[in-house]
Amino acid sequence: MHLLRTIPKIILFILLAIGVQRFCHRQTDGFALYKVQSSLSYNPDWDISISDQDLARVRLVLNQPFYYLGKGAQCYVFVSQDDQYVLKLFRLYHLRPPFWITSLRFPFSLENYRLKKIAAKEHELAKDFESYKIAYKDLKEETGLLFEHLNKTTSLGISIDLYDKIGVHHRLDLDSTEFLLQKKASLFYPSLEAWIQEGNLQQAQEVLSDLVAYLAARAQKGIFDKDPDINTNFGICQGKLIQIDVGRFRKDPSRKNPSTYREDIIRITDHLHQWLEEKEPSLDRHLQQEINNLDRSCKDSL
Repeated sequence: MHLLRTIPKIILFILLAIGVQRFCHRQTDGFALYKVQSSLSYNPDWDISISDQDLARVRLVLNQPFYYLGKGAQCYVFVSQDDQYVLKLFRLYHLRPPFWITSLRFPFSLENYRLKKIAAKEHELAKDFESYKIAYKDLKEETGLLFEHLNKTTSLGISIDLYDKIGVHHRLDLDSTEFLLQKKASLFYPSLEAWIQEGNLQQAQEVLSDLVAYLAARAQKGIFDKDPDINTNFGICQGKLIQIDVGRFRKDPSRKNPSTYREDIIRITDHLHQWLEEKEPSLDRHLQQEINNLDRSCKDSL
C-alpha cells in the first residue's frame, strides 16, 4: 500500500525534472560549456600559421566579454562587447559518437555497426574542419576570419568571459577550446533592403557586383560551397560583402571550368533575382548585367 502511494510521487518528480530540463534548454538555446568542449587529439592538418602582429590583434579582440547571439547547425555564436566580432564555438557534442557506442560492449555481430557509427562521426568532423581550413587559407579576407583554433594549445593563455542567453556568466579557457573568430556582419538581404529604402542604390549595386565577382573568384580557386544560400550565409561588414558561414566548403577542381561555375552562379542568385525583381527592378537589371558580363568573359575563355 505504501508503495502504491509512493509511485505517483516518483512519477511526478520525474515529470517535473524533465519539464525543468526542457525549460532550461529553451531558455538557454541549449548552450552549455560541455557542449563546446572536446577530447579531440592534436591533428597537424588543422594547424594554421599566423603572424605575431595578427596574433596580437586577436588577443586584443578577445580581451573583452562576449554575449550570446544565436546558434547555427555547427556553432554557438557570441558577439563581442564592442559589437565588432563574433566568436563561434563548435557544437562538438553533435559530432561525438553516443556514449553507448563508445563505452558499451557489443556482441561480435554488432561490432561492425559500432565501428561504422564512430567512423561516420569522425568523417563528419573532418569535413567540417577541412572547410574551416579552406576558408582561412584561401578565403580569409572574403570571409572576415581573424583566427581559427582547431587544435588545443598552451600558448594562447586566454580565458574569456561569456554570457549566455539568460545572462549567466561562464569562464572559458580558449587554449583547450576549438573556435573561430570572425568579423561581425549584418545579413545580406536586410542590408540590401535598407539601402533600397534609403534610396542608396549605388551601394547596393556595388555589393551585387562584389557578390558575382566573389562567386566567380571562389570557383576559379576550385572551391565549391555545398550550402550556397545567400540569405543565411552572406553578410555586409562595413559596407563590404563577406561570407559568414564557412562550414560547407570543399575542394573541387571541376568548379574552375567557366561553363560550370557560370551555371552555378545563375543557380545561386536565382532567388536573389526574384527578390530584386519585386523590390527594385533596376537592381535586378544590374545583377543580370553583371552575370551577362561574366557570361561573355567565360565564353571568351572557352
